Amino acid sequence: MAVAALGPEILDELRAGCSPNAIPTVFDDLSLTIEREYPTPGGEVPSATAVWVGRLRRIGRDKLNAWGLSVLVDDAQLLISELVTNGFRYGTERQITFRLVIGADVLVLEVDDGSPSLPQVRDTGPDALHGRGLYLVDALAATWGVSADGTRTWCTLKFPEKRRGSR
Repeated sequence: MAVAALGPEILDELRAGCSPNAIPTVFDDLSLTIEREYPTPGGEVPSATAVWVGRLRRIGRDKLNAWGLSVLVDDAQLLISELVTNGFRYGTERQITFRLVIGADVLVLEVDDGSPSLPQVRDTGPDALHGRGLYLVDALAATWGVSADGTRTWCTLKFPEKRRGSR
């Protein structure tokens, strides 16, 4: 199984507070590639694909609990839902890849959906059924961004002060 290299954006987040050439500390790095069905013409994600959102939320919860990071579970699960759903809805590739990286003091969540279109925070009306995903990511995540080629969207959650650098 091939392991994809961490992108420069994630490496920068993992190095935060260290010297620029420091090797980042990574305690756990989980990457899952999901074969998906394309959305309907109306943009709805087929149920056989949508079940993966819940599965990835549970996997994220279990990983965080195993590392003693249960305080991050609620926010991480919401961020996972938003990033993965956006990947399923707007991605251009048959597969999307979800990644969860636990560093010394930061959790990184990333979805590679193959789409070079840059996601944007939308200003939606109160009756809109869609369009709030990145607004929530922007509100909850410590940082978020998109890879230079536009194919990967990522966000971070910082660990509580008492947890930083320890297991």
